[in-house]
Amino acid sequence: MPWSFRQMLAPLSALLLLMSACGDDPEPRPVCGNGIVEAGETCDDGNRNNNDSCDNSCRRPTPDAGTGEDAGTEDDAGTGEEDGGIVEDDAGTTEDAGTGEDDAGTTEDAGTGEDDAGTTEDGGSGEPDAGSEEDGGSGEPDSGTDAGTGEDDAGTGEDDAGTDAGTDVDAGTDAGTVQVSLDSFGPTGTFARTGTTGATFPEALTVRLREDAPAEVWVEVASSSPVLNVQGGLVRIAPGERSATVQVTANLAADPETDKATLTATLGNDTRAATVRVLAADQAAELATLSPEVISVSAGQTQGFTVELDVPPAQDTVIQLALEPASLGTVPATVTVTANSLSAKFDFTAGSTGGEGQLVAALNGQSIAAAVQVSGGGSSTGHVVISEFAPAGPGGAGDEFIELYNPTSSAVDISGWKLQYKSATGTTGYNSSFALPAGSVIAPRSYFLVVSTGYASSSGNTVTGNANWGGTIAMGGSAGHVRLGYPEMALTDAITSPLVVDTVGYGSNANQPEGTRIATVPPVAGSYERKASAISTVESMTTGADALQGNGHDSNDNSADFILRPTRQPQNASSAAEP
Repeated sequence: MPWSFRQMLAPLSALLLLMSACGDDPEPRPVCGNGIVEAGETCDDGNRNNNDSCDNSCRRPTPDAGTGEDAGTEDDAGTGEEDGGIVEDDAGTTEDAGTGEDDAGTTEDAGTGEDDAGTTEDGGSGEPDAGSEEDGGSGEPDSGTDAGTGEDDAGTGEDDAGTDAGTDVDAGTDAGTVQVSLDSFGPTGTFARTGTTGATFPEALTVRLREDAPAEVWVEVASSSPVLNVQGGLVRIAPGERSATVQVTANLAADPETDKATLTATLGNDTRAATVRVLAADQAAELATLSPEVISVSAGQTQGFTVELDVPPAQDTVIQLALEPASLGTVPATVTVTANSLSAKFDFTAGSTGGEGQLVAALNGQSIAAAVQVSGGGSSTGHVVISEFAPAGPGGAGDEFIELYNPTSSAVDISGWKLQYKSATGTTGYNSSFALPAGSVIAPRSYFLVVSTGYASSSGNTVTGNANWGGTIAMGGSAGHVRLGYPEMALTDAITSPLVVDTVGYGSNANQPEGTRIATVPPVAGSYERKASAISTVESMTTGADALQGNGHDSNDNSADFILRPTRQPQNASSAAEP
């Protein structure tokens, strides 16, 4: 083409371009190979050569398995990188389609040694997968968790949903958990009254576990007889508790052939049994025991007693008490056994003098008794004693008497018994002896008075003697010894002879007393008097509580057994018994 024609084409081309820009002509088709990525192209590397990164249609070649961007490569699902076949995230990629979390099978490849699809993060949930550390979609521990994960598995010892068999605590005491067991069921031998529902008495029948209940526990209780039953046959033990009282209903009419039932408590493999006796609505109680049955106490000592009935009464029941003789001590006049109880307690306090007798309990014409012996008085030796004596008196040196006392509960015949005297320092035996006349008897807890001629003739002696030794005995006014013994007793018998019944040494130099001599001397109008008890004093013996309690205390120590009376008080066989 001539150049001039080319010169004409240039303005024409420009005009055409201007017209196309201003008009509604269709978009030009992309030009592959011009180095510009246009519509419909995925690449344009400035040429149209195949076998490079951009082919002759200006599109990238499809990645082949095994290439750098291929599935199965670094970004392959099944590698350790993002799946989906692209360099970037898969459709459902590192960010799951619609979830914002890792896709199943993305970040770590299943089977690579890393976390499996559905492991660390849940496919599509954002939470741990079922079988992993967290439950699929729940955020709570999995039911049984994943077998083999190292986390909580069924039977692992951690809390399973619903507490797994083998766990520590079972809801409702499941058979697979730590088992609660029966410890006891009792006491046996309690009572129930017909027509009533409630606890047994006098003690409540109780079911007890060995450990606190982890949850509500129900113990089965079966009865051997229809006279007694437990509602529903079950007893509930609340969570955290260890025991519960058994409520029973009694009805004798349900089985007239028996008044007893055996209740059997069962929990798992444990069973316990207890017997309950069913009483009639108005059943009367009778005396059963009084214990202890025999006691031996010292004067002034207190001893507890228990009186028991055969069955618990429906109402408070009063029992009468008495001592025979009353001198044994003191007890309350009555004791009350309260309703639905079996027994009552009370105290006996021994008197200040010795003696033997019984304590009697009575109810509705029935009585039971316990034997009582009080020692510390004369009864501790069981023999007659020298109870008071005066070696002189207001009538002069011959105004003498010796009083005897029988502290036992039986009369004693002292006919032929001997009274003897020895000087304070004599060593060859006693000096004189007087035999009591025939018919001389001392009644229980009573006296016998032996006097001298001087006593009988002196003024002021209003109590007469039961026997008179005349001038046979002449006691030293300030010291000496007197003794009482059996008819066979000789003047030379030692103080230790079994024929010697009682001995008193008085004065500062008496050399053969019982124990220690009475060192002091009473006033002229006074006397030596034996105590009623170990704790007796001059005041209690003359004007106090022991004045009428007898003179039975004998510890075999003269100094401890006697007081000095300021005024004499001789008593004879006609005097009142004491106590």
